[in-house]
Amino acid sequence: MPTLAIQFARLGPYHLARIDAAANALKGLDWKVVALETAGSDSTYAWDEETEQQSWERRTIFPNETWESIPPRRVKFGMTDGLNQIQPNAVAISGWGSPDARACLAWCKRHGAKAIVMSETRQADGNRAWWKEQIKKRLVSQFDAGLVGALSHRDYLVKLGLSPEAIQLGYNVVDNHYFTIEANRFRRENTSLMLRPYFLALNRFIERKNLDRLVSAYAETTRNTDSKLKGWDLCLLGDGPLMSQLKIQAAAAGLNVAEVAPWETVQEDQGETTVFFPGFRQIEELPHFYAHASCFVHPAIEEPWGLVINEAMACGLPILSSANVGAAEELVDDGVNGWTFNASDSGQIAEAMNRIAALEFEQISALGQASLRILEERCPTEAFGEGLWSAISS
Repeated sequence: MPTLAIQFARLGPYHLARIDAAANALKGLDWKVVALETAGSDSTYAWDEETEQQSWERRTIFPNETWESIPPRRVKFGMTDGLNQIQPNAVAISGWGSPDARACLAWCKRHGAKAIVMSETRQADGNRAWWKEQIKKRLVSQFDAGLVGALSHRDYLVKLGLSPEAIQLGYNVVDNHYFTIEANRFRRENTSLMLRPYFLALNRFIERKNLDRLVSAYAETTRNTDSKLKGWDLCLLGDGPLMSQLKIQAAAAGLNVAEVAPWETVQEDQGETTVFFPGFRQIEELPHFYAHASCFVHPAIEEPWGLVINEAMACGLPILSSANVGAAEELVDDGVNGWTFNASDSGQIAEAMNRIAALEFEQISALGQASLRILEERCPTEAFGEGLWSAISS
């Protein structure tokens, strides 16, 4: 039986839905799918360990270690040994710059296996040094095929030497069905909740996510007596090194700060504008936040994709996003399911939020329904497996 190995540094909820899609797409073609995980944990995400039985095999090379702490030489030998045991006919490899990705590519070249690069990198992401681009070209040109999420990702791979005909779409997907079903369940079970509308942002609290500018735009607009935002709260879901700084910033701007979810506190003063900081939550809790939000906002200065936009759309939310976000390029149609803005312009962020806040409930709901439709048309969960099979068979 031919085997496809799908390599990621660490498997989290985002990856499991994709691997399920690949297993479903290939099971009728008599292919076996093996998820090849480098390490059992990483220093960025505090995901719970998955215990649910999957329809595919999982191999973790360093189960008791943190990905970032493993020396490159050990990674190389560990990945090589793992692939020697699996003997895959094709390997879908996460990127090209890490020691584990390079080890997988080298193994494929030695053994004649098809090497498929999975990439969400764009020309617009960061500053490009010419000498680094030359190194990337030498690496990327060795791949046989690519799987990407957006046309801008494909264009970058082409620039690095991969043939356009070898590149398939479908990389950036989530479990749409899970988020839709769970969000609707939370809405049904909490019909008695009397929450103020709130904007939801879900991010790592790091600089490029631009949360400080979002808080500034929100605070400045709520001071305006004519602003519709005075009736809306803001929920910043996630964690990271800037958490304390953002709380201080919100409080200094005269906003109420609450370290809970919006439904975990009694909103006694309906005139009080609150920024909620619920912290990091596991995937099982995320649909609850999406379910009660009225709009999702993603203010990142730059973002290769942003799977949180997929999740929010699957939960039926309108989207406000920085224009320099990969998912917004593909999934946000201005005036149809939301609006994009210049992330460097606080005025544009505030204007977009006010535009949503000025709408009637029915209009906001219509934007959310458009999000659901667009997501299923352009990023169905099945696209990952279908894209991989096209990359294998081309």
